[in-house]
Amino acid sequence: MRMKDKLLANVEAVKQGDNAFEAFKKRFFTVMGDQLDMTDDQLRQIYDGMSPTIETSIYAEMEEVLAAIRNAYHALVNWVTEETAKASEKHGDQSDKHANVGTLGSHRSFSKHKQPNHPVTDTDEKQSKGESSKQDAIQRYMSDEKSFKRFVTHVVTNYQSLPKQRIEVLVFKHEGYQHLELTLFGETFIQQYGFRTAYHLHNELMKAFHTTFDDLLAKGTVLTSDQAIQEQVLAPVLKRFEAKIVVKVGDDDEQAESL
Repeated sequence: MRMKDKLLANVEAVKQGDNAFEAFKKRFFTVMGDQLDMTDDQLRQIYDGMSPTIETSIYAEMEEVLAAIRNAYHALVNWVTEETAKASEKHGDQSDKHANVGTLGSHRSFSKHKQPNHPVTDTDEKQSKGESSKQDAIQRYMSDEKSFKRFVTHVVTNYQSLPKQRIEVLVFKHEGYQHLELTLFGETFIQQYGFRTAYHLHNELMKAFHTTFDDLLAKGTVLTSDQAIQEQVLAPVLKRFEAKIVVKVGDDDEQAESL
């Protein structure tokens, strides 16, 4: 091939790549633009990360790619929620003190102040502030380079992995889960701790499966088979929860013996 032909071929390849990226960017903003505010550079990082894993073309796999981004977004919301909860617990005492002082200083008599015809309820204000603070937290997370790389990694590995919903199919067939379920909802445990505690622990267990799945993807682990999910997600989480229940029962037995 002559030098001129090579140059023309390279130009054409670059042009096709730019067109593909523009199509991806346009589709992203149509589907998820109201949830994630990303720059062209961030979208380019996702696009470049996905490209080597796409066997056909971005056009053919567009919806699957967007599904992977959507799944990563849901994981991102959970990460941000957990970080926010931890921060709230850390500063909870200080916030309570300030709130008490503020309440004493700003007390108003409802008999002396006319209320609006359609007052904004505390629930409305809290919901609005909650949504705003959540979006702010998400944007801060995405603005952090290390955190954003984690997000991109999740997108790429999610695209290559089995769907997270596969957990629900596999877990009910897992002997370890069946044994733990019998323990939680067995007569002895229910009598000692109550159904609410058993139900709460079961919800924690299911959440832990999903969290572990997302954490593995964010670290670059691709879960392409049922066996991979069973060995790397189900087994370690079940082992951890079994130990947690044994400790709980053991502590209560010791307290009973000391009485």
